[in-house]
Amino acid sequence: MIIRPAMTDEDEEILHNLIIPDRTQMEEHTIATVGDVIIGNRVSLDYGIIADSITIGEHSNIEGNIIARSGLRVDLWTKINGSVQTDDDAYFGEFVNISGKLTVDGNLDVGNNVRIKEGYTTKGWIIVRNPLPVLTYIFLYLVTLFQLDRGSEEIEKALGHLFSEEEPVLSMNMLTIPDHAIISLTDMIVHGATIICDDCRLFGNIKARSLCMGDRNNLFGSIRTDQDMHIGTGCIIHGALESKTEISILRGTRIMGDVDADKIIFHETACIDGNIRAPGGVITIKDDVDEIADDMLSTYYCFSLLFPHSI
Repeated sequence: MIIRPAMTDEDEEILHNLIIPDRTQMEEHTIATVGDVIIGNRVSLDYGIIADSITIGEHSNIEGNIIARSGLRVDLWTKINGSVQTDDDAYFGEFVNISGKLTVDGNLDVGNNVRIKEGYTTKGWIIVRNPLPVLTYIFLYLVTLFQLDRGSEEIEKALGHLFSEEEPVLSMNMLTIPDHAIISLTDMIVHGATIICDDCRLFGNIKARSLCMGDRNNLFGSIRTDQDMHIGTGCIIHGALESKTEISILRGTRIMGDVDADKIIFHETACIDGNIRAPGGVITIKDDVDEIADDMLSTYYCFSLLFPHSI
């Protein structure tokens, strides 16, 4: 289980992190998630995406099909090497290149020089234009208010509508891939932190500044961080763990490789198949089971894996 922070003034920092929400599944060539997806600028993604609404930044490269159950927005100069389908409206900025077919059930809004190799179908209106970027629109809007000599109260009210805190833009239930991330079939490389929630199935070696993993995740790869690493309950890591600072491993987790850090903390029920290297020391967390009968220990440990935060 991941402790989900409230989205306040730290939204900008979260944009630099890789956030993988609950029940995200990496399939052979597709990432499937139950919520929304935000992909930053200049991202290299060797997977297609299946999600609700999908937003893709500028100059990104997507190697796979895009299926959006809700709206879709793709900013300028992004290349999609596959087909695109959305059950709602779609927007494509200038110079977007789609190598497959485009299917839109809603309205289609495209900028100049958008290329669709295998054609398109849409059930709604088709609008070809070059809309202003969002930040440019906000700037011009505020300049207009000042030129009209509107009072400060009205300007603050306008800002309140544009940046309302009642509905945060980012959420831990949203798959967020930060700027300049590299997500290939073998690696996941980000400059910021990586946050993996619960019940995910992932492929690739993770390299990040730090990592926090929830419960019951299955990762086919190793993890390497510069800062602290936390692995939750009941996870299976098909690889090694390496950190320059501290690694903590909770109950029932299995690591099928070496664990290397300055300091290592692990639960007594965790299983580490490889070698342990910790110059700063190793701490083992033990459960207080002295008052539990021997024939009830198996039930206790099963319950602790199913409901790790109730004990």
